[in-house]
Amino acid sequence: MEEYMLPCFFKSYTGLDCIGCGIQRSINFLFHGEFIKALEIFPAIYTTILFFVFIGLHLLDKRREYHKVVIFLAIVNASIMIISYVYKMKFLY
Repeated sequence: MEEYMLPCFFKSYTGLDCIGCGIQRSINFLFHGEFIKALEIFPAIYTTILFFVFIGLHLLDKRREYHKVVIFLAIVNASIMIISYVYKMKFLY
């Protein structure tokens, strides 16, 4: 699966990680059962999965209102991504 991963265009042009760098490797670690390593690579992996599950539920089940949950998960997910990106840029580079 690693041979089919797409390169990060932002990283290839600037040399810096983008805010979403690591999501493909994190998903790969999840498929291999390495849940902690997936969290280390991309801290927002579990909230991203929950976000997409609720988007799917929102699109499929029109009787229930999932939009509040989707908005909440979007805010939480974006917050985790921004905080982890700032941490990575400040302390790891």
